[in-house]
Amino acid sequence: SKYEALFLIKPDLEKESQDGVLKTICEEITNRGGKIKDTQNLSKKPLAYEINKYKYGIYILMDFEAPAEIMSPLREVYKLNSNILRSLILNKDR
Repeated sequence: SKYEALFLIKPDLEKESQDGVLKTICEEITNRGGKIKDTQNLSKKPLAYEINKYKYGIYILMDFEAPAEIMSPLREVYKLNSNILRSLILNKDR
């Protein structure tokens, strides 16, 4: 299936740490049989409301293909990562 994901990561991370979070996000998908199609760093933007005392967040938009059965564990891994404030994964096939 084809998916589109939006990740909101902590704004106070150094560039190196941001890259590390992105690498972790990508590895979770590829290690489970998925394929990354496109990734865009949409930069730091103000949030509509505070999340964990943050008023800004770094948005990352990603297109990927993956088997449907990995989505639930994938969402759980992203939820447990303290550097990811929020994540949203949408199925583009529907």
